[in-house]
Amino acid sequence: MKTRIITGVILVAAVIAWLFFASYEVFAIGALFMYVVGAYEMGPLIGFKSRLSFVTLAVVAACIVFYFAVPGKFVTGEIPAWCYALTASGIALWVIALPLLYKFPKGCLWHKNRFLASVFSLWMLLPFLIGLLILRSSGYAQNPLQGAFLLAAVMALAILADTGAYFCGKALGKTPMIPRVSPHKTLEGLAGGLLLALLGMLVFIKLGWYAGYEAALIPMLVIGALTVLFSVVGDLVESMLKRLAGIKDSGRIFPGHGGMLDRIDSQLAVIPVFTGLNYLLSLAA
Repeated sequence: MKTRIITGVILVAAVIAWLFFASYEVFAIGALFMYVVGAYEMGPLIGFKSRLSFVTLAVVAACIVFYFAVPGKFVTGEIPAWCYALTASGIALWVIALPLLYKFPKGCLWHKNRFLASVFSLWMLLPFLIGLLILRSSGYAQNPLQGAFLLAAVMALAILADTGAYFCGKALGKTPMIPRVSPHKTLEGLAGGLLLALLGMLVFIKLGWYAGYEAALIPMLVIGALTVLFSVVGDLVESMLKRLAGIKDSGRIFPGHGGMLDRIDSQLAVIPVFTGLNYLLSLAA
């Protein structure tokens, strides 16, 4: 427990420094580090005997995207429309994941197909990476910290949802959500997590942390609710992959907390869903 608490404090401090004190270039390096470590841990979860195989595939994919997108220009507002579309495509992945979760452990032949499993995994990671860079660059030319507050508010939705789900599930949890994937998650916990996250979102809206992504209150709350619900899907998908691979933790990079994927599983869905839904809303406006 002591190790877990110490690691947790260090992680919180590191994330705050990464968001609010690092230049955009350093932030981008940190985002890429998360992406690469996530890919390193993902390999065994989808059946690769060598971790380097999937890491190489993920790095090549990121290099291709970076070559055409040039993230350094994001801070000047030069973000290609296809980068938003790529991020928004992550929504489709998490929708596809829903029947996979409900059918589990049946319907898992895709996991044995190296090509399909690789596409699925890259689809988890790439929209997350590009979404991080898009959100952090928001309003950078006018206020370098605008995107930091925005990203903190978005990431906090999953943290608040996890916190609310834990306490509400402990106190009231009776109805299992998907017990074959995660036996301890309950519908009551989900409701409590959703409520706390939306209350937090109202506070962030009042504080102006969603600057650049403001919409009418109801659409914002709908986007927030969908983001929170898919954060749970992200968590469950990683649990499903670990069960399929017979692995307890995705890695050991964080003592007492497991691996990178164990820490960012919810965020893999949160970042592209929030960014993508706002992008689709802007197209409809």
